[in-house]
Amino acid sequence: MFNFFRKKERVLPPFESLAAYPYKDKYFYRVASWQGKDKENILILDPNNPRVITLDPWPQIVFLAAKGKMTVQQYIEYMASTYTSKIPAALDDTIIYQINQLLEERLLRFSDVPVDLDPQHDKPRQ
Repeated sequence: MFNFFRKKERVLPPFESLAAYPYKDKYFYRVASWQGKDKENILILDPNNPRVITLDPWPQIVFLAAKGKMTVQQYIEYMASTYTSKIPAALDDTIIYQINQLLEERLLRFSDVPVDLDPQHDKPRQ
């Protein structure tokens, strides 16, 4: 009778890039140590070069989410569910781009199965 309190089911955008992404069913995980820089930023200790990396907000969000427990598709769907208003149509493009950039920097890897992070990559260094 009254549908005031019924929660509307969220409709995801078509996410065409995600549908075409060959690694959508892969688990992604970080392979670099990191530490807090300040309240909002982290520093990544590059395991491949003698340098420290700072990231913009989007790649930092993806790096911190790379715990080896979600596939790329699950992560994009999870991120879409966090929007209280309209879900950006290009959300999948943005996240896939960031994952690819972090893979290219060799800060992330893919796995066919869920992964337990190396303890030195799980929590921030002191």
